[in-house]
Amino acid sequence: MKKIFALIFALMATMLQMRAQGSDDNPSPLPITLESIPIRNDPNPPVHRAPMRVCVEAYYDALSKTISIYYGGEATGEVSLYRDGELVDHSSEINTTFKVDESGYYTIEINTAYWEATGSIDI
Repeated sequence: MKKIFALIFALMATMLQMRAQGSDDNPSPLPITLESIPIRNDPNPPVHRAPMRVCVEAYYDALSKTISIYYGGEATGEVSLYRDGELVDHSSEINTTFKVDESGYYTIEINTAYWEATGSIDI
């Protein structure tokens, strides 16, 4: 019985080691922190209002050299990508992917009718 447990333990240890080595070969995308700011279109905002939660995420994938933006809401807007202060690319949809071929300091700006979001990454 001890031999069976030892064999099972050895197989599990080998499989875990193989899985750990495989994860090092394929690095996961790096998240980019986006700060969202609500736009006040109403001159008389309600007094007791909860802060707005915008579910927008951005990731940099080093393997494909892309920045991807994901938004699960219903708002439409525009996304601008800047490298070292210069406009590099632009999209009229929030859910988009930008190809990043050169290194630099990249800034993402998202503009909608109700909120704005910005984030940056140094590649």
